[in-house]
Parts: sequence; structure tokens; C-alpha cells
Amino acid sequence: MARAWITDRWVKDATVTMPDGSTTKISPTSAQLKSLKTLPEHFRTAKFGVGSRWIAGWYEPTATGQRQRQRLFARRSDAEAFVAALEDDIRSHRYIDPSARDRTYRDVAESWLASKNRLKGSSYYRYHRELTMYVLPQWGERAIGSITREDIDAWIAQLRAGTAVYVFDANKHLKKPRKPKPMSPAYLRHVAGATFGGPLRYAVSEQWIGRNPLQNVEFPRVGGDLEQDLPSLSYAAIEELASEASKRTNNSSDRMLVQTLAYSGPRIGEATALKIKDLDLDGKRARIHRTWTTDRDGHRILGPVKTWEKRWLPLPAFVVDGLRALVEGRDGEDFVFRSVQGAAVNGDAWRNRVWMPTCTAVGLAVPMTVHDLRHVAATNAIAAGADVKLVQRMLGHKDATETLNTYSHLWPDRVEEVIAQVEKRRAEQLDLAA
Repeated sequence: MARAWITDRWVKDATVTMPDGSTTKISPTSAQLKSLKTLPEHFRTAKFGVGSRWIAGWYEPTATGQRQRQRLFARRSDAEAFVAALEDDIRSHRYIDPSARDRTYRDVAESWLASKNRLKGSSYYRYHRELTMYVLPQWGERAIGSITREDIDAWIAQLRAGTAVYVFDANKHLKKPRKPKPMSPAYLRHVAGATFGGPLRYAVSEQWIGRNPLQNVEFPRVGGDLEQDLPSLSYAAIEELASEASKRTNNSSDRMLVQTLAYSGPRIGEATALKIKDLDLDGKRARIHRTWTTDRDGHRILGPVKTWEKRWLPLPAFVVDGLRALVEGRDGEDFVFRSVQGAAVNGDAWRNRVWMPTCTAVGLAVPMTVHDLRHVAATNAIAAGADVKLVQRMLGHKDATETLNTYSHLWPDRVEEVIAQVEKRRAEQLDLAA
């Protein structure tokens, strides 16, 4: 039995009676088929001229056997191409239900996001946010099987130019309309590669589409020279920032937060999650094992750090002295860094209320983010003689590769020193042999 076939819905064979009284079937001639308007009535089906003319039928393999499927086409050539591709897929065990290709991207994205049971709340929220803002406005109603690489390339160009469709205020909460800006290569990689690409990869794994159109798309390179772009601050500049932060808020907690970030390198969420009981001031260290994050609805919550990010944070003696004064007489369950109202510091609010005005007040030549203080801590530690493993542990990197990829150029070049040692050892061994 054929795996796939084509049927004409409009035209049929006619049954005629022969002179001897027998009956036989005759088909319309080629000339008659070329002029359907004059096709004799006995060759016309009840559906003649109604809807698409051609039916592509096939037997779909299932776990319990086969079931018959069909699809309509207006042109025979389209039906033939469909059947040829279908039979090839069935023979090579690459068969995919053609109707699955008609699922909308929005439906696939909802299924993909619902499947992310192990995803951290903050990651889930980011995916949901980027889907809502950038991805679904462009692709939501498109059939998943109709998306092509050419479509994606055009969209990426729009994202880079800041002209892509967007929805920034789905709930109408913003007082002032927000407009998109040209998207940075790093952010574009996440929006297009991770968030947009997730449902496409999910559709391939579920055999709803046979090929991922994003697979060979080229993303723009992350520009800039990392060696020149890594932020750095002198010790005097760090202290100026710390003093200005404290002066602006009349809160010594802000001075100590700047110093802790700039000298020891925790993330802002890790630093503001520190409780007094996490401090080992006699040992000049602090235990990092929790961080501020968000749940799936975007609400701020405390959560654990990743396994390899649990660590003891080294603290310089002068930071220890400042922290000791800051926490004296307070309960161990209190957060180390508190706002003037006594609540745990909110990193986002602190950035806008304290950090950005402080940077402006001291007149930094290059604008810096709070996260840049983490790089400052690493670069100054390396300059002071820290090796790669120490910096890795200080920053909570998963392995030394991540540390080296970012900071390898900062370690001093010891080629001449090593070659000198090789020459010395060679000479010593040759002298002994003589």
C-alpha cells in the first residue's frame, strides 16, 4: 500500500454502458482536463469547483499502527512536492506530523516555558520578560514551521537598529512611554539566541518541526577590546567613592558596602544578602551562601547561590575594622548593610539612589556600574600578586577557565623569567655531567 497519494476532488471517472450492455469506466481526456469549464457533467464530482482541488493523503505511523491523514492543495504541483517530501521522511524515519508545523510560536513558547521546572525564578522571569517585550510581538502569531532563517536575520538587524516591534508596558504601569534603543550584541544574543531560540529548540525536540531555523544564524560579535574595557580604579578613587556615598546618605553602611564590593568582589545581591552571622571578622572573611534574586513573578526574594558560588569572601583588615564598627551590638540575624530606614539594602534602588549620584558627584571619567566594582576588585587583587585560583575562589567562578578568559592578560608575562631558569638548570646539569 502506498504511503502517500494524491486524489482529485473535482474530477472523477464516468461509468458508461457499452453496446453489448456491459459497463465500463472511462477517464476524461487530456484535452477535456485542460478546459474544466466545458468538462462534461458525468466527469464532475459533487464538489466540483468548491474548495481546493487536490487531496494529499498518507498513512501516518503511530505506536499502535497507522492512521490515515490528508491535506488539501489548490495546485497539483504543490501536492506532488508535499507527497514526495513526506514519503522521503517516512522512509528515513524523519516523519513529522505536518499539522504540528501550524502551531503558533506563542503556543510553543508557553509549552516551553511551562516545561522549565528546574529553572531559577530569576531566569524564568527574565525569559518571560523578554518574550513579552521583544519576541512575542514579532513572532507570537506565526506558525512555528513557517519561520525561516531569512526572517530571523531581518529581525536581528531590526533589533540592532532599535526598530523591531516591542511591547514595554503590557500592563500600562509606566508613566512615561519607553522606546527601544539599538540592542547591544551581548543582550541581543540572549534575546534572540536564548529566549527566542528556546521554543524553537523545544519544537525540534518534540518533533513539531524538523529543523531549527536559528541553528546557523550568525550573531554580531561582542565589540570592544576586553583588555582595555575592563574597569579599574585606584585605591584613592575607591575611597573617594566610598566617602561620597556615605556623605550623600549620612549612612556609614553605604561606605562599607562600596568598600566590600570594590575590595572583595561579591555581586551586589550577595553582598546585600549578608547577615551578621555570616561574618567571621577574626578570620577576615564572610560566608557567601545566599543572594537576593526574584521569583517567577519578578518579586524580590532571598535564594541560594549556585553550588560553586558558595565561598568564603576574603576581607582586608581595614574593611574588617569598618564592618566591626557597623555591626557592633546588633543581632546576628540582621542584614549587615541596611538602609537609613533599617531594612536590607535593595540593590536596584541603591544603584539609582546612591551609586549613580555618587559617580556623578566624584566626576568619574568613565561611567561605571555597580557590577564593575567586581572587576575592580579582581584587577587590583591580580596586581597585588593573587594567582588565578585565588581570584576564582574570590569571585565564585565555576572553574578557572572563566577567570582566565576574563583576566588572563592581567597576570604578568613571566616568559623571560622561565627561560632564564631553563638556561640556569641546563648549565648546572651539564657542569655536573662534565
